[in-house]
Amino acid sequence: MPEFRTAPGQSPMMPGAVRAGNLVYTSGIAAASVLAGEASPFARQAAEAMAGLLEALAVVGAGPEHVVKLEAFLASAEHFAAWNEEFLRVWPEPGPGRITLVSGFAMPAMLIELQAVAVVD
Repeated sequence: MPEFRTAPGQSPMMPGAVRAGNLVYTSGIAAASVLAGEASPFARQAAEAMAGLLEALAVVGAGPEHVVKLEAFLASAEHFAAWNEEFLRVWPEPGPGRITLVSGFAMPAMLIELQAVAVVD
């Protein structure tokens, strides 16, 4: 059985990332400002969510180069172009496999949430 490592999450109910052997899964990660009760613009939320994702990966020994799949959930399709800009800032072509969905959130101020799968050598 592989050893499990976890990164602290944004909620006591879930870890930020779980690593089992060379496989890493993250929980959904949102902007820290929104979780602190602040309504912030999309660009800030996207940058904060990405920073939170990369931080959770780092705690378990993974980096952006290890991400094989990224899922992004947006509150509105109008944010898609700005999301692409943030994605390309971290992963210039080619990046990981990805999907972007428009979804509702339990917190109305939340505009983006990310989750990833990574494989570490």
